[in-house]
Amino acid sequence: MPKIKKILIANRGEIAVRIIRACRDLGITSVAVFSEADKTAFHVRMADEAYHIGPAESSKSYLVQDNIINAAKKSGADAIHPGYGFLAENATFAQRCIDEGIIFIGPKPETIALLGDKLQARSAAIEAELPLVPGCEFDEKNMPE
Repeated sequence: MPKIKKILIANRGEIAVRIIRACRDLGITSVAVFSEADKTAFHVRMADEAYHIGPAESSKSYLVQDNIINAAKKSGADAIHPGYGFLAENATFAQRCIDEGIIFIGPKPETIALLGDKLQARSAAIEAELPLVPGCEFDEKNMPE
């Protein structure tokens, strides 16, 4: 894996601050993104660079994959750290990063897709002979409505 020199943090608030601090400790340049509502937020001031990605509504800023990818390209980021929430559990976004030549810091897209479906995740755990907490047994045929 190539050495990461610059990470775009595709999140805001406390999680972005934690990632920025980790970047500093590792000597990695941090890039924040921000919506109109977050333009004076602590994570924006703390990062080495910051890029505006849209209006206050997260559905028009932090959740718009094109905005995040474009900011990463414009900044020259090697990698994107999604934090949690927003795009962190989005297999399509993880794959887009890979397709665009940007390292996605997180699970592989296939893993995100598998574990996002609780029935598939449980089946995979059973197949791997992992211990499970007893619970209801459902499959697609007998799911409660």
